[in-house]
Amino acid sequence: MEDGKPSGGQPGHKGTTLRQIETPDRVVDHEPAACSGCGIALSEADRQGTPGRRQVFDLPEPGLLEVTEHRARSYRCAACNTLTRATVPDDVRGAVQYGRRITGVVTDLLHAQLLPEKRLSELILDVFGVKISKATIAAMAERTAKRFEGFFAHLTRVLRIRVAVKHLDQTPVRVDAGQSWFHVLSTPLLAALRLGTGRGDVGRDLEGILVHDAFASYFSLEGVRHAPCHAHHLGELKALARLDEEPWAEKMRALLCRARKAAATRRVPDHVRANISCEWDEILNEAIAFHESLPPLASARPERPRRRRGHNWARRLRKQKPECLRFLYDPRVPFTNNEAERDLRMLKLRQKISGGFRTTDGARRFATLRTVILTARKQGWNILDTIAHPDPDQLIPKLRIEPIPPQPAKSSA
Repeated sequence: MEDGKPSGGQPGHKGTTLRQIETPDRVVDHEPAACSGCGIALSEADRQGTPGRRQVFDLPEPGLLEVTEHRARSYRCAACNTLTRATVPDDVRGAVQYGRRITGVVTDLLHAQLLPEKRLSELILDVFGVKISKATIAAMAERTAKRFEGFFAHLTRVLRIRVAVKHLDQTPVRVDAGQSWFHVLSTPLLAALRLGTGRGDVGRDLEGILVHDAFASYFSLEGVRHAPCHAHHLGELKALARLDEEPWAEKMRALLCRARKAAATRRVPDHVRANISCEWDEILNEAIAFHESLPPLASARPERPRRRRGHNWARRLRKQKPECLRFLYDPRVPFTNNEAERDLRMLKLRQKISGGFRTTDGARRFATLRTVILTARKQGWNILDTIAHPDPDQLIPKLRIEPIPPQPAKSSA
């Protein structure tokens, strides 16, 4: 190859090679018609050794859906003449209906793979030979979301109260021709989406440490501690250094990168923490002194002078020093808020594909089902099996929550 690397998986990459199975669904035997040497006919008595096995993994032909007919038999008692009719499962209500598996496939394609309803209907027709209308697709999603209401409520409570460190983020969304916000709470094992009326509408029943993008309203939340995302800080400091040409910004970027490298060891020596803390103060004091030496900006309100962008950033970083350096003192706290941003990224793609939501109920239904899909993937569950589970409440005891974290180092942070 041009880059000098061999083709295929590189060293350290976990492979996913397709392998043969012991019990195939169908076996096709191939027999030679005649001897390849003299041309005479061959019989079973001439068969030698074990056959060479080659397996082909493929989909069945379209239209091969499994149709199950439920027959409720009636019996009349010979002793008391009472007529007794058998009962069918609770989820078998109509004379004809779609089952949980195909409903799960539709829900997965709609909310995990983000196919628009029209293209989804075309795909189901091509693969399964069944034409499903857009109204039926919406009804399937509505029924599935209703089945997972208890699971969704439990998961949300766990994330808000029981989890010690969680990620928080938000993104705007158009709902019923107006603007709403999707909020996400997540960890490496759990995720929950919630529809809110504003960017700061995250509720008040939160506990633990919140890792977020340093949105001002988050700092007004009571009963929680904060850890700002340093990926945002590094981006802003890069802009200050290159566009505004502020020398302190590059120094702070280098300090944050050095602190991230130190925190990756999970056991940061006390003298390293002390050095980073002192250098943090020195850089920000230098930045603030630099800005205070510049001529003031014109302002329509003399009692509230305008400050330059770099000045505001330096003041904020100095004020939020304990929160910014929390990751150095508490090994549970990550350096960035990438976990929550990854969980919201596909929502932005969904908006590009299908636009906003026509109704608030539709947006909340999406939040419920997307929560189920995100959590199932993080838990290592099969998405289709999860969505098609006959009793989602039985999944609650199987939820893995982060293990008890190590005790953080003592610090004012």
